[in-house]
Amino acid sequence: MKKELLILLCVVGFSGIAYAQPTVTLLTFQSYTFPDRFQTEFGDGRVEDGFQWGGGLEIGLSEYNAIELIYQRMATDAQYQGFDGRYDGRLYVNYVMLGGTRYLPFNDRISGFGSLNVGMGIFNPSSSLESENIVKFAWGGRLGLRVAASDRLSLRVHAQLMSPVQWAGGGFFLGTGGSGAGVSTGSTIFQFNLGGSVNIRLR
Repeated sequence: MKKELLILLCVVGFSGIAYAQPTVTLLTFQSYTFPDRFQTEFGDGRVEDGFQWGGGLEIGLSEYNAIELIYQRMATDAQYQGFDGRYDGRLYVNYVMLGGTRYLPFNDRISGFGSLNVGMGIFNPSSSLESENIVKFAWGGRLGLRVAASDRLSLRVHAQLMSPVQWAGGGFFLGTGGSGAGVSTGSTIFQFNLGGSVNIRLR
């Protein structure tokens, strides 16, 4: 399911590029991420707040639509209370995401925008947390404003939500009403941040 979704996004994005004269913009990210609690079947924990930074590339397909490939990273503290005790340490959170952005121009300089992303959440805990590195499917989104300072330089402010998928399940059933199958996913980790970016149009 994860691979099929990423392939579909790539096909749609590159198909758009083939029929348009795309713009290429270098994105930067600087934001403050709020703390968040999470739960697992073995206990619960907390990811503390921290500064998140990152970068990426945006391919503009039109005045209203773009695709993006972004990377964001945060180093913070984390605690986990399991059945066998409490663990404290450093946690390095990385997101590699592919997505699409829709712009809503208000005038020649100011536009609203919304982005939806899917990709990977990569979590690297310190040894004191007694955990291995974890890679999870992740999704996210941003809402904000873009202000064009010039033809090549723009500033953005945004609110962003990132969430790694902690579990996935599927099922198949038979009955007098017919048969069917389904897949469900879920998470208790929702990382919310407020930030901005300085962006440079390369072409």
